[in-house]
Amino acid sequence: MDNEQIQALYSIGGAASVIAVGAFFGIQWVMRTVQAMKMSPSVKTEKTTIITSDTVAMDRLAGTIEASNLILTENNILRREEHADRSSQRKALEENTEAVERIMAVIQDVRPEIRELTREIVRSGR
Repeated sequence: MDNEQIQALYSIGGAASVIAVGAFFGIQWVMRTVQAMKMSPSVKTEKTTIITSDTVAMDRLAGTIEASNLILTENNILRREEHADRSSQRKALEENTEAVERIMAVIQDVRPEIRELTREIVRSGR
């Protein structure tokens, strides 16, 4: 082995030992941190009555959203009623159209008899 190869091996060995020692201390640090987190007291929260401008703004926003939802709900109800009304009007229109068509058919059938009756009235002179 020549001098450069020996130097490279020492460098690789030194780097490996630095990484191993760093990993060892890193793992110990993580373990101590986890133990400290387990031992620390839980955070206690307390309810406050402090009103901030953000709280007021959020309250107003919530009120606006509730009012908007109420309006949208009412609009949906009205649309359903309109749809039902349109359906019933459409049905009534179809029934009326069928009735008119039946009347027109009856008038077409009766038309020759009306002409003949008119001719008889004219002939009799009444």
